[in-house]
Amino acid sequence: MKLRNKNLKILKSNHVYSEEMEHDACGVGLVASTEGLKSRKVVEYGIDALKAVWHRGAIDADGKTGDGAGIHIEIPKDFFEEKIEVTGHKHDNSELCVGMIFLPRNDYSAQEQCRTIVESELTKRNFSIYGWRQVPVDPSVLGEKAEQTRPEITQVLFTYNDKKVVNKSLEQKLYETRRVIEKEALNNQLNNFYICSFSSKSIIYKGMFLAEALSDFYTDLKDERFISRYAIFHQRFSTNTAPSWDLAQPFRSIAHNGEINTLKGNVNWMKVHEEEMFSPVFEDIENLKPVIPAGNSDSASLDNVFELLNISGQPAPLAKLMLIPDAWSKKNKVLKKDHQQLFNFLNSTMEPWDGPAAIAATDNEWVIVATDRNGLRPLRYTVTRDKLLFAGSETGMIDLNEKKIVSKGRLGPGEILGVRIEKGKVYSNDEIKNYLSKEYKHYNNQIIDLDKKLEAETEKVELEGQSLRNFQHCFGYSIEDLELILQQ
Repeated sequence: MKLRNKNLKILKSNHVYSEEMEHDACGVGLVASTEGLKSRKVVEYGIDALKAVWHRGAIDADGKTGDGAGIHIEIPKDFFEEKIEVTGHKHDNSELCVGMIFLPRNDYSAQEQCRTIVESELTKRNFSIYGWRQVPVDPSVLGEKAEQTRPEITQVLFTYNDKKVVNKSLEQKLYETRRVIEKEALNNQLNNFYICSFSSKSIIYKGMFLAEALSDFYTDLKDERFISRYAIFHQRFSTNTAPSWDLAQPFRSIAHNGEINTLKGNVNWMKVHEEEMFSPVFEDIENLKPVIPAGNSDSASLDNVFELLNISGQPAPLAKLMLIPDAWSKKNKVLKKDHQQLFNFLNSTMEPWDGPAAIAATDNEWVIVATDRNGLRPLRYTVTRDKLLFAGSETGMIDLNEKKIVSKGRLGPGEILGVRIEKGKVYSNDEIKNYLSKEYKHYNNQIIDLDKKLEAETEKVELEGQSLRNFQHCFGYSIEDLELILQQ
């Protein structure tokens, strides 16, 4: 990490790199079971699909260092229960939680500080710690630059003492605990500390290697006990962006291909929203602020907000429509009225994160793939008779028997395709939006249409002539404001 910071200073001083101009053009996608069953082949297909989009990732001059690649899967319980026994403990029927953590590699004092912060916060919040596990890796597959910046990769295994707290309630506690740990590490200037995942549901394996090296570097992924109902994968290609281990994707909710062109405005608006944030499900809402840490990339910032929406109760499809909305208009006669009402409410709730985007995302209840309203990043999908959904930046990522294909196609602008993880059912774009429109119909009652309200009332004219012009001049109105804006 020190080497990366040194390289950044050199690049900045020569006007080659700017943090404000970071962009991405990546490979992204997912494999998911359409019958709600965990299997080894989902994980293997996910790894194979990631390897197939290797050309969407950048390669350093050393031939081995990449901008980053990774995979997001469900926690394999059998595998980690065995690792708990190695620590001298026995796992009961409580929810098993795993934290995948990057620590400063060559600073043993800082490593100990990081572990102390993690253990202290977990203990304070009624978690029991089984122990730490050093993740087995094969550094020989790394390039020189990736090896020089490689963190110490560890996992903390733990559980929550109250067995009644499960699923979303437990994930909310884990989220708040993680945010407190991150803030404490930052306050102690432990800048090379990063939590990839901290969950009772899923785990993320990622790093600054090439896509083809994922399962060679992380030997865990070759274990037959690694089974899952979904696998979200990502191969990073950064333009004018300095790669690092922590910026490799997937992030905790999304994997993103594209750029957010409205990033500064979105970050500033999020700071405004933080002043109004409130929820009884968290111990202290201040623990969650800032929602977007300073220095985040555009994709990481989008992931921060997407994750917060998921944790606070908004399902992944709804979070997508809030952050990356459809192109719509009240005058559109083709658009269904209930869809129009839903979009109208969401538009009043959250500012759009605009820019070309294709995402794969999960909230541990849904897995989805979706595009932005312009559809400028490709997403192709295939559903097979083997009860699997394949979706990603390329067609043909996996060699499939054409006779077993039920349907295939490409997502259009603003479209979503998703799977309910527990139900194991594929939902089309219309089915998802019909479901959301019905499920969140009560939101429509919160909208007051000012145009209709003003039409119903007779506006009193109190200023006119020179008096009106004087007031307009005082308030800075120009001829352009009057003709192009107010006259509308």
